[in-house]
Amino acid sequence: MFNLRLTHITIFLIFTLVTLTAFLLPVGAEEDQEPIQLDKIVVTPGKFTIYEGATPQISISKTEIEQFPLIDNDIMRSGHIFPGVTASDFSARFSVRGGEKDGVAVRLDGIELYNPYHLQDFGGAISIVGLGLIQRADLLMGGFPAEYGQKMSGVFDLTSKEPNREKVSANFGLDLINATAQIEGPLTDRGGWILSARRGYVDLILALTDIDDRYKPQYSDVYGKFKLQLTDADTLTLNGLYGWDYNLVRADDVSNNLESNYDNLTTWLNWRHIFGTNHWTDVYLYGGSSGQEKEAGVADFDNRDLLYYGTKVELTSNVHAQHTIRSGVEWRWSDAKYDYFAKERIAGINNYDEIDVNINQSGNDIKFFLQDEWQIHAKLALNVGGRFIYQDSRLDGVSNYEIGPRIALAFQANDNLILRGAWGIYHQPIDLVSLPVEDGIATAGSAEQSIHYILGFEYNVANNLLIKLEGYYKHYDNLVGRLREFGRQTQVFTPLDTADVKGFDLFTTHAVSNRLSWSLGYAFGIAEEETGGRTIYRESDRRHSIYLNSNYQFAPSWLLYVSWRFNTGTPRTPLIHEKIDTNCNRQFGEPHAERLPPYHSLDFRITKRSIYKRWSLSWYFQILNLYNRSNIDQYAFSEIRDENTNQLIDCSVESEPLLPIVPTLGITLTF
Repeated sequence: MFNLRLTHITIFLIFTLVTLTAFLLPVGAEEDQEPIQLDKIVVTPGKFTIYEGATPQISISKTEIEQFPLIDNDIMRSGHIFPGVTASDFSARFSVRGGEKDGVAVRLDGIELYNPYHLQDFGGAISIVGLGLIQRADLLMGGFPAEYGQKMSGVFDLTSKEPNREKVSANFGLDLINATAQIEGPLTDRGGWILSARRGYVDLILALTDIDDRYKPQYSDVYGKFKLQLTDADTLTLNGLYGWDYNLVRADDVSNNLESNYDNLTTWLNWRHIFGTNHWTDVYLYGGSSGQEKEAGVADFDNRDLLYYGTKVELTSNVHAQHTIRSGVEWRWSDAKYDYFAKERIAGINNYDEIDVNINQSGNDIKFFLQDEWQIHAKLALNVGGRFIYQDSRLDGVSNYEIGPRIALAFQANDNLILRGAWGIYHQPIDLVSLPVEDGIATAGSAEQSIHYILGFEYNVANNLLIKLEGYYKHYDNLVGRLREFGRQTQVFTPLDTADVKGFDLFTTHAVSNRLSWSLGYAFGIAEEETGGRTIYRESDRRHSIYLNSNYQFAPSWLLYVSWRFNTGTPRTPLIHEKIDTNCNRQFGEPHAERLPPYHSLDFRITKRSIYKRWSLSWYFQILNLYNRSNIDQYAFSEIRDENTNQLIDCSVESEPLLPIVPTLGITLTF
C-alpha cells in the first residue's frame, strides 16, 4: 500500500518539476536582487525566534540551542524552554497556553507537516526534523496573523538551512539515542543540495538490558533538499521528508501489549518569482501520505491509510513603504481510510464502551487569507486580515465554511518599549486526515474554534537586556476529540464542549558580557473545560512554571550551560484498584480531581568544539536531572502476582517516573 502511495506522489512531483522547468527556462534574467523585507515594528505578539547567527533582541540563536541540555538536540524540544509551553520529558510534542498538543501547527519551509514525530505510541518522543537541518524557527503562541492557519493555539514555523554552494561537506553525529549522517554540496553553479539520514538505536540499547523483550522501538528518517536558481528572478526548491517507525511493547502482556508500524512522507516543490524588489510570489505543489497499522490488547486495532496532495499560491507585496500585503489561496484533496476498533473504559464505572469505525472517504479543502501589515506611523503598526476555510466533506446540515478575522496592533512608546495587543478568531478544521475516530466520529463537522485576546509589552535595553510580559485570555468552542497516547495505564477521556484559558507569561534575558548570559521565564495559567455540564481543569493546566538558564564561555571553545526547571503538577484522574476474590476491580474517580506532584530538575551541559585544517570536532557531555529528582509521569494500575504460581496476590496503584539522572555524551564530525 505504501509503495503505491509513494509511486503516485513521485510521478506527480516529477511531472510538476518537468513542467515548471520547461516553463521557466525561457524567462529572461532580471536584476540579481533578493526581495526586500521592510524595516517595520514587529506586530505579532507571543513570538520567539531561534535562528542561525548572532542573537538579536527577541531571539535565541541556533548555536545557543545546540549548547542547551536537551535530549537529542531536538528542534521541537527547544520550544520547551519558553514560558507558556507545557511539555513532558518523554515527548517532543508540546502545547501552548492551555491548548491541546494537536493545536500547534508545525511548518517546514511553508508547508504544514502532518504528525512529524517518531515514537508516537509514547507521545511523539522525537521529531522527524533534525536540528542540523534548521536555519530558523519561529514559535508563535497566540494572536498570530492570518497567513498562519489550520491550528488554533500556536505555530512552530521552521526554515531549513541553505545548502553549501561552495563545496561538498559532510557531518556525522552520535548522541544518546540517534546516529545521523548529513551531506551537502553545490548543484552546478546556481544551486545546492542537502541529504540527511538518521537512525534511532533505542532498540539496540534495550537489547543490552533485561527489558529487551518488553520494548523494541525502532525508527529512522530521511530528508532531502534541492535548490536551483533558474534565473535571477526565479528559484526552484524541492523538499522531501520521510519517517518510519516500528514498535513492540510488552508482547507477553495480553491486556496491555502493542505492536505498531508507521510511515510518513511529505514532498513539496516551491517556485519563487521576484518582481523587482518589492513583490514576489511563492507557488507550492505538495503531496503526502501516512500509513499506520496498530494492534493493542486482546482485539483492539487502529489502521489508517491517508493520502493528500494540493497546491497553494502566496503573494507578498510591499506598497509605498507603508504596507506589506500578503495573500494566498490553497487547495488540497485528501483520501482517508480508517479501520478502528477498541473497547474503552467508561469513566467512573467498571465496564467498557465498544467503538467500531470503518471509513473510506475523500474530499476537498480550500483556504484563503488576506492581510495587511500597515506602518501607520513611525511608532504605530497595524496587522489586519482574515482567513476563509471551506470543506466539502462535512456532515449534512453543517456549514461548510468558516471566516476568521484577526487584528494586531503595536505601539513603540520609546526607543526601548513596545506595547502589543491582538484579537482574533482561529479555526482548526477536522479534516479527513485527522478525524478523531477514537470518539466514534466518522465524518467531519464544523471546525473547532478559539478566540484570542492578547495584551503585553516588550522592553529592550542596549540590545542586551529584554523583558517581555504578555497576558492572554482564550475561549475555545466546538471542541471534539483529543490526542490519544499509549501509556502504562488505561486512559480515560471525557467528552468536552468548551474551554477557557487565562494567564500571563514573563520572559527576560540578559547578556551580562560576551561570555556570560542568563534568561528567566515564568508562566501562570488556568485552563478549564466544560464537559457534561461540569467544569474541570484541562490536562494542560499548569499553574506555575519557572525556567532559569545561564551559560558561561569559560574558554574560547568551551561553554557551560546550566538550566533549572520547575512546574506545579498537572491534573490527573484518581485510580481505584481493589482486589475482589481472584480479580482486580479497576475504577476511576472524578476526572482531573487530583494533581501530580510538582516537577523540578537541574540540568547542565559542557560543549567543546575544535577546528582543524580540513575538519572539525564537536562534542558535549550533559547530565539531565542532576540531583536525581523522582518526578512522576503518571499513576498506573498494578497487579502483584506470585512468581511461581502466577496467582494474584494484591492490586495496587503505582507511580510511573519520568527520567532519572541521565548522563549523555554526544559527538559530531564535520568534513
